[in-house]
Amino acid sequence: MENRSWTVTYRNRDNGQRITAAVFATDQRQAQEKARTAGQIDDREVWEVESVEPHEETLARVLIAEFSKKQQGGHFACPRCGKMAMDAESVTRNALSRRATVYICDACGMQEALEDMMDSITPLTAWAIVAAPENWRMEEGGSECEA
Repeated sequence: MENRSWTVTYRNRDNGQRITAAVFATDQRQAQEKARTAGQIDDREVWEVESVEPHEETLARVLIAEFSKKQQGGHFACPRCGKMAMDAESVTRNALSRRATVYICDACGMQEALEDMMDSITPLTAWAIVAAPENWRMEEGGSECEA
């Protein structure tokens, strides 16, 4: 198996500070083991592993977080499905995603709730905004929302 890049988020047990780091591993279980070992200083667990996710998922999370800052200032398509189904009057009338701090259309909000019930989560890398960030003016030079 080939090594992949995984993003690890650590939390300091003493002061609550958070840091991120990358580990290379073939699967998530191996990545968690490596992260746990790397979080020890002088055989003392100072850093608690908060999360381990594929690097691509972390990049998608950052992109979505940047978009959420723009969301209040315009009318955009739903970042999850890509459809023009968002309430245009006020973004806060839409559903707040359970996966990222961003508003999504009501249908996607319902889908996320159903996914939680079924314990089956669509990764952020499958969101429409990640597939075509230029449609949400998330790349240099994008001036109009095309979605």
